[in-house]
Amino acid sequence: MITKESCSYCHLDFNSLFFPILPAEITRMSNQPESILRDFIAFLKFPDRTIERLPMGLHTFFRLVGVHYLFLIIAMVIMSGFSSLVDLDSLEHSIEDLLSETSPIAFLLTLAVAAPIVEELLFRFPLRFRRGSLFILLSILTLLVYFICANVMDPKLDLLPADALAELKEGGFAPNLSAVMVATVFFILGLFGILMASMSNEMLAKMETLVTRLFPYIFYLTAMFFGYVHFTNFSGEMKWFWIPFLIVPQFMMGLVMGYARLRFGMLSNIMLHAVNNLIPGLIMLMAIQFGLEGEL
Repeated sequence: MITKESCSYCHLDFNSLFFPILPAEITRMSNQPESILRDFIAFLKFPDRTIERLPMGLHTFFRLVGVHYLFLIIAMVIMSGFSSLVDLDSLEHSIEDLLSETSPIAFLLTLAVAAPIVEELLFRFPLRFRRGSLFILLSILTLLVYFICANVMDPKLDLLPADALAELKEGGFAPNLSAVMVATVFFILGLFGILMASMSNEMLAKMETLVTRLFPYIFYLTAMFFGYVHFTNFSGEMKWFWIPFLIVPQFMMGLVMGYARLRFGMLSNIMLHAVNNLIPGLIMLMAIQFGLEGEL
C-alpha cells in the first residue's frame, strides 16, 4: 500500500529507469544544488571527476537545459559577431547533406538518438574514470602529434593507390601517411603504458595522483576536442583562424555536457545532447514542410 510517507520517495530519476536505486541511496534524493548555474560555474573553476553524483529528476533536468541554452546563446552571440566580419554563410554544413539524403524519421533518429549516444560515450563516458581520462588525454596528444608531423614530414601519398588518392582529394582530405604512422605508433605506445601502469597497485596510485592533478586540463581539452571534431562538419573555403569561433557553441556544449555527466550520470548528458539536436532538427523539418528552408 502506498502511504503518504512513501509518496515522498516517488521521485522520477532518469538514471533509475535503467539502474535501480538502493534503499541507502534514497536519502540522497533531495540532495540537489540550489542553483544549477552556480554549481556549474563553481565546477568550472576546478573540474573534479570525483564530485558527488546526484540523482536527476525532471525539475533538475529542465534547470540543466536552461543553463545549457544560456551558454549556447552566449556562444551564438560570439559567433554572430564573428560572422559579421567574415562570410560564414558561404560555408556548408554536413547536416544539410544528411537532411537531403535521408527520410525525416531517419534524420531525426540519427540526429537525436544515434549521434548523442555515440558522441557521449566517446567524449564524456571516460571522464569519470582515471584510465578513461588518460585515454582521452592520449587521444588528444595523438592528434597533436599528427598535426605537428604533418607539417614537417613527407606525406608519402605515392604509397596510396591512384584511385584511392583521387577519391580522397575529391573529398577534400588527403592524409599525411608519414604523420599517420608516427601518430599510430605514439597512440599504441601510450595505450601500452596505460595498460602496464594498471597492473601495479603502486602505479595505479600514482596514476590516480596524476589524473587528479591533470583533470582540469583534461576536462577543458576534451571540450575543445569535441568542438574541433564538429568543425569538420563545415565545408567550403575558410581560414584556419576561423576555427576557434566556429567551434564556440560546441565548446560551450562540451563544458555543460561534461558537468552533467559527472554530476548527474551518463543518461543526463545523453538526454541533454538529444534535446540540443532535436530542436534544430525539428525546426529544419518544419521549415521544409512550409517552404521556409531558404530563410534558415
